[in-house]
Amino acid sequence: MMELAVRKLPVLSFTRIDIKPHKQRRRVSFVSSALPETVASVAIAATVVGAAATILVRRNKAAEAAEVPMKDCESCGGSGICPECKGEGFVLKRLSDESAERARLASKNAATRYTAGLPKKWSYCSKCSSARSCSSCGGRGKIVLL
Repeated sequence: MMELAVRKLPVLSFTRIDIKPHKQRRRVSFVSSALPETVASVAIAATVVGAAATILVRRNKAAEAAEVPMKDCESCGGSGICPECKGEGFVLKRLSDESAERARLASKNAATRYTAGLPKKWSYCSKCSSARSCSSCGGRGKIVLL
């Protein structure tokens, strides 16, 4: 059979003897905490965390009260990118359908027939000046209502 060894840890205790007439002596013992500094540090930490939580809640309430009403930008649809160049910063110069068809018919081989109608020239976007973001909302996607 296997024996289980249990080690007893010392507990600080104070004994007080009560002496009362016509009664027996009785021993009353009080057990104190083994680590009183731990209790104090937990209490201080709880106070600090509670104060920090209170400050954060007050800040959030103040920020919500000061929040300005906004709506989605109509030009970019709330995306924040330039609707003209679709955020690329440049615009391809498109050929008209008639000139693209003429170029395809005049081409000598299949490779140029395919690429003849595609745009060959490009220019920087005039709406956003190649910034790639919407000029109406500044790239935020929202406009402030006043």
